[in-house]
Amino acid sequence: MKRSPWIPVVLAIAGAILLPRIAHAQQVTQETTTQSTGPDVGLVASGIVVFGVAYVPSVVVAGASGLNADRTLVVPIAGPWIDFAARPPCAPATSCNQENTSRVLLVVDGVFQAVGALTVLDGLLSRVHESTTTTVARPITAPTLHLEPTHVGTGYGMAAIGSF
Repeated sequence: MKRSPWIPVVLAIAGAILLPRIAHAQQVTQETTTQSTGPDVGLVASGIVVFGVAYVPSVVVAGASGLNADRTLVVPIAGPWIDFAARPPCAPATSCNQENTSRVLLVVDGVFQAVGALTVLDGLLSRVHESTTTTVARPITAPTLHLEPTHVGTGYGMAAIGSF
């Protein structure tokens, strides 16, 4: 009777799979580190956008308007307020709707320029904190037991010291 050459291979693989293995326990810990990375770029960018959306139309109006008070609109932040104070009153014979609309738009423009500038300043002065969490697996040390002779009262005895 002829033996198959695969029987020892199959038995070796089955033995390797079925034999118990030593398990090495590990303690999993998480470490979180926080570091300051610099100015808040999001605040700075949004402040520039808000300021730009309010300031660019002011410069366009300052260049196109024939009213001398509108020339002050090129001054950032303070320009709309200077223009508001320097505007001539509306004529008594005409409706003041256009002048009132201009004054409301000047106030809105001045507020948005100020909010944009303050947002940029806040972004430059504040610091962004970035947190990084890492998971570390460290092997747990095996329990130890040490027996030592020690002095107990008036005689001698044994002390058991260990970690579990």
